[in-house]
Amino acid sequence: MWLIYALGGGWGHLTRAIALARIAQRDRPVRILTNSPYAGIADSLPGFDMVALDARAPAEQTRAAVTREIAESRPSCLIVDTFPRGIGGELAGVLGKLPARKVLVHRDLNPRYVAAARLREFVAAHYEMVLVPGAGEDYGVPAVLPPVRLPAARPSALHVTDPWLVRCAGEIPDRGRVKELLRMEPNEERCILVCASGKEEELDWYGAVVSELIERSAVAVRCVAAERPPRCPEACWVRYWPAMDLFGCAAAVVGGAGYNTVEECVAWKVPLLARPWPRAYDRQELRAQRASVRGRVTVVKEVEEAARAAIAQVGEGPAGLPEFVNGAEEAVERIGGLTLRS
Repeated sequence: MWLIYALGGGWGHLTRAIALARIAQRDRPVRILTNSPYAGIADSLPGFDMVALDARAPAEQTRAAVTREIAESRPSCLIVDTFPRGIGGELAGVLGKLPARKVLVHRDLNPRYVAAARLREFVAAHYEMVLVPGAGEDYGVPAVLPPVRLPAARPSALHVTDPWLVRCAGEIPDRGRVKELLRMEPNEERCILVCASGKEEELDWYGAVVSELIERSAVAVRCVAAERPPRCPEACWVRYWPAMDLFGCAAAVVGGAGYNTVEECVAWKVPLLARPWPRAYDRQELRAQRASVRGRVTVVKEVEEAARAAIAQVGEGPAGLPEFVNGAEEAVERIGGLTLRS
């Protein structure tokens, strides 16, 4: 069994884990360990073996639960998303004793954390493979894992794949179904889609954008979110996941600059007005700036700025279904090759 460690809260770690697990579980059992408060919503993609820890539990309780779950699962491969030592450092005392292959999924991290946690030495000592889910996330890799410094006895490898997405290109619903999900009128072909995710206090900003768009825009406005933001009318709110299913009817997307929102919009070639939010480990502003070279990503900060920029994109959205490579396919192949080694 493969066990995917996807702790850290929010959508990012959980969605990457599901993107990988959907493909990996075709050939072996896969379990996801998460503390995301959205684990229940993710059940809209059924068939996952998911252990959802209490998102509000004290850190000590979470660390104990993680240690216990790893011991009881007895995985043949442990895949750790983003945090080599675990979100609370609990993996430091586990990895050396665990008779399993260890794979790290490297997402861009704040270099201050990398240095303070001595991640370069830790990764070299404990992980046999590092996967980077998209070229935009390889920033800082040398600081975490310089391949020339790895002990020669370990079969360690660094692989940069295409971005990992929760859908492959052939799985996107057709436009008719998307219009139904968005409750669009028959004569409405496009909408401006606000993807409201992140911390509870950030929902006010998204709600204000929705309100501003309704006042200024002649096209439909929809907001996809787990909970309805303040100032967002009930008629505009859509509780649906994964949001990338809906992008075929979006003239523009207003969202954060987290991994999934950025990579999904780039894959769809839909304009993204990205509002970077401060995070302890994730550098959203840098991600958005780097993505602007690959796709139609524009950094915004103010509510009025986001609304004006989104309206300016109306009529310029994607045509037809997207064509992209889901890097999770290659990632599964790489991990599978590692686990087959004697």
